[in-house]
Amino acid sequence: MKLRIGVLLWILSWIPYGLILGLDGAWLTVSLTFEILLGIAGIALAGSEFGQAVKTSGWKRAPGIAWRALIHGSDVEDAEDVDVEAVATD
Repeated sequence: MKLRIGVLLWILSWIPYGLILGLDGAWLTVSLTFEILLGIAGIALAGSEFGQAVKTSGWKRAPGIAWRALIHGSDVEDAEDVDVEAVATD
């Protein structure tokens, strides 16, 4: 779930709120700062989850685990359990 929230925050950071709202001057600067902080928070949140996947399963399997966690909305640990079961049955 953290991975989904992190990716969503990162995507929301790309929306030009200041331009959409027609802001200028100091308010435009505030909106740009908000966008940057939103992106940093998203990367930090999603990155910590991806880092956990790398620690538990290694670089090779981490992208698949992260993708399953993103699609199904589960935590990285739950997606890793599904991945281990899938590998064991192959």
